[in-house]
Amino acid sequence: MRSSLLFVAPFFALLLGLGACGSKDSPPPVENPITQYLDADTTLKRAAYGPNAIEFGLVFSATVDGKLTEVGCEMPDPGSYRVSVWDNQTKALLRQKTIEQSSPGKLTMSSIDALALTANKKYIISINSQSGGVNRKYHSVIKKAGGEFIPFTKGSILVYNTSYRTTAMAVFPDEINNLKQVVYGYPEFTFVKD
Repeated sequence: MRSSLLFVAPFFALLLGLGACGSKDSPPPVENPITQYLDADTTLKRAAYGPNAIEFGLVFSATVDGKLTEVGCEMPDPGSYRVSVWDNQTKALLRQKTIEQSSPGKLTMSSIDALALTANKKYIISINSQSGGVNRKYHSVIKKAGGEFIPFTKGSILVYNTSYRTTAMAVFPDEINNLKQVVYGYPEFTFVKD
């Protein structure tokens, strides 16, 4: 009996240990919602336009609290592009980063100081299409058959609309608002749920 107990006790300890390993919180998945949505939707087409100096923005919110940990861009031409994150209501600049995109049409991401996002609060991520004082081309993503495709949801992120301002400066993009049939630029971010 004692030998059976000596065998069974370590077996149960091992099972408990394995169960504890499985219960540890794994890191939450990261989301790159703009790229993930645009790449997955086969009804969309992408073309390069420009060159122009324009601040292109996308209004978005998270459905849960979380944080932005990276910003980036995918532009048709290599260059140094300013990506900004704004409070949609106050128009306050919350984060800004220059992204060095070395390959044409390739998503390039860069870390930022984490920015806490409040669920259901609207923000804008924007990109300026000027690089090093030179106006650059930008992507225009539309439905192949025409029509609206915004708002869209990918993961924990809801994108409401596109907005922009014709400018070489990184300023709040509110000259043209509430576009629902096109994504310009485009900027990207990494979102991590709390």
